[in-house]
Amino acid sequence: MLRGAMHQMRLRAIFASALLCAAVCAPTQAATAVEILNRVKAAEAPLRDFRAEMVITEPNKTAISGMGEGYSDILRLEKAVVSYKKPDKIRYDGYARGIKVAYIQNGYTKLIIAPMIKQKLDVKNKPGQRQDTLDLGFLSSRLWTDNYVTVVSTNKNGIAKVKFDPKFGDNDKRHDMVWLDLKTLRVIKREKYLGSGELRIRNVYSGHTMLGGKLPVATVSEMFDSKGQSLGVATYKNLKVNTGLSDALFSLTQR
Repeated sequence: MLRGAMHQMRLRAIFASALLCAAVCAPTQAATAVEILNRVKAAEAPLRDFRAEMVITEPNKTAISGMGEGYSDILRLEKAVVSYKKPDKIRYDGYARGIKVAYIQNGYTKLIIAPMIKQKLDVKNKPGQRQDTLDLGFLSSRLWTDNYVTVVSTNKNGIAKVKFDPKFGDNDKRHDMVWLDLKTLRVIKREKYLGSGELRIRNVYSGHTMLGGKLPVATVSEMFDSKGQSLGVATYKNLKVNTGLSDALFSLTQR
């Protein structure tokens, strides 16, 4: 009887250990695109706007010249002030080769202002020329407005690979692939693909801080071209949140 009792106790111990391992060792449960969106909405709720100084260090001007319209202009900035107002207003005020320039995007319209230049563009059907919050280093619900979003896979560490396929524009292979931490909503990496399906640019994000206390934003973005050649590193400094940025700052009628 004693042997039988001891055998049963061993079996119970083994069974309990197996259950514990299953609970602890099991991969993070995959989230759907809708579940991620709901979490993003909750995290972005306290955020109204932010402004930061941006410095692009070690820019590779030769590689940047081949990035195409919409990216090469921004990457040529040596330093800039980046302003964002929820849900879809973005502004860069900076210097490129010593010349003062401003790039304003309000909804689906972009305004470029430089000496002797004032150009207004409709970029709704040109996703390759549009800026979004992934360019600024964070997730927003606006991304779901402009894209069909699909969770491709989730690894055992809770890192989800998510595809953003533009709703507007040509019916081609253009899309973004984004890796994000499901636990924290940190954006870790982003790959942008051209309409041909070829890789255009890769961003690797780090130095995350919080916007409004709940939404993580990367303060460092290292950029690479399709061959892995560095395009430079964009860094935020003096980031300020909810300062009450005026809509006038993003007006498309200014000179």
